[in-house]
Amino acid sequence: MSFADPVLFKIPLLLMTAYANFITFTPPNPRTEPEERTKYSSVKYIVRQVRPPWVRALEKTITQSFILFEVATILATYFPLPVAERILPTLAWRPAASALGVRLTPLFLLGAALCAVGGALRLLCYRALGRHFTFELSLRRNHQLVTDGPYAVVRHPSYTALIMVTVGTLLCLVGGGSWLAESGIMHTLVGQLLVAMWAAEVAWIPVVMIMRVDTEDEILRKEFKDEWTAWAQRTPYKLVPGVL
Repeated sequence: MSFADPVLFKIPLLLMTAYANFITFTPPNPRTEPEERTKYSSVKYIVRQVRPPWVRALEKTITQSFILFEVATILATYFPLPVAERILPTLAWRPAASALGVRLTPLFLLGAALCAVGGALRLLCYRALGRHFTFELSLRRNHQLVTDGPYAVVRHPSYTALIMVTVGTLLCLVGGGSWLAESGIMHTLVGQLLVAMWAAEVAWIPVVMIMRVDTEDEILRKEFKDEWTAWAQRTPYKLVPGVL
């Protein structure tokens, strides 16, 4: 390999994917007070909370670890052969040469693009909502209906961003040419179970977000009445302009 090899371009894209995940799954504000969640108290816990903070932290740690393992594998292939032969076996569950299978693919580039756009959109949503943005369904004291910025395009852009990042992450980390696919970890029972549980947990998040949309709309409609109705008429789409 040489420094002109396309696989090197995976490193900044992988680090960007890690940052997008960190931004997406790190609350921008502290948890809300119980009284601020009362109007959603009748909503199912899985929709109201999505998942406990410790599960979110565990999933984020596993995702970041997979990314770091892939970055380390790419870098190790550029070390002197004796050094690489000592490092690569610790990063692979089959012969060290399997590390050479880590490569840049169109699927990875698609996933990285989704993470980049989704992460940037998520930041815009944090800034637009400010103190009102919480991971729990809640209405803050003196809550205001935010209808500008990304919220003038669709009513739930932060969910759109989250879905983009989660789908993009799966495309980046489990497709052919990824560390998970090439290292051999998915050829072991422990590895299969670990990756299956992680992937299922990640894939479940967009499902819950879609379930949340109508619930959140209904509470906001009751709370803000004509103001919400006028916003919904100006911004008829929930997640994707012209589609949904």
